[in-house]
Amino acid sequence: MTAKYRPFDVVAISVGEGSEARRRPALVVSSPDFEKATGLVWIAMITTASHEKQYGDIVIADQATAGLPTPSVIRAAKLTTLAVSKIHRRLGTLDANDRVGARIALRAAAGFY
Repeated sequence: MTAKYRPFDVVAISVGEGSEARRRPALVVSSPDFEKATGLVWIAMITTASHEKQYGDIVIADQATAGLPTPSVIRAAKLTTLAVSKIHRRLGTLDANDRVGARIALRAAAGFY
């Protein structure tokens, strides 16, 4: 099995079930090896920057490269694991500067300094 996603890919995922399901953006944070071995990916949620700021939020400066239509933040405090089948498509990727910020926020939220 070949991995479809790489760390720092911004993807559209399904949140919820049935008629309640919504598409939301998320950031892939797991390795291709993890995906190949398990059929799962670890993701950090992405939300619009207008929402109330939470611990671990990091602004995505380059929205165009990330494939996001509105100012957004990575919610480093909201990580989850989901099946690859819940990912609809790749929207974009984080640019080099946004990757630095994401790494810092994710390490701080997880306690890995």
